[in-house]
Amino acid sequence: MKVSLQGYHSRYATFEAQGELAPGDLVQLCGSMTVQKATSGKFAGVARSVRDGFALIQTGGYAQVGYSGNKPAFGFVSLEAQPGGGSQTKVSDAGRQVLVVEVDESQAKAGILF
Repeated sequence: MKVSLQGYHSRYATFEAQGELAPGDLVQLCGSMTVQKATSGKFAGVARSVRDGFALIQTGGYAQVGYSGNKPAFGFVSLEAQPGGGSQTKVSDAGRQVLVVEVDESQAKAGILF
């Protein structure tokens, strides 16, 4: 790739981690300063590091997320976490508004600004 958006308006925060959580998982808030793997609906961010019961969460900037179902269109799209958790998203009117800037159909990943 000749263009990189890594670092663009990136925002990170450390939260307590509840349950199984791995780098790349979408997360949702589940308590005061506590996140867990997103099980469905809007996601708060993407886990970047998990260690000793804490998780570094990216809450904004550029990220690649997996998708299933319909390929997200370029531009502003609403994505939500897939039921069951993990790093998969799907296009949904009830999702989080993001800007889709790239789509890799071979890996089912979308590059988003959020």
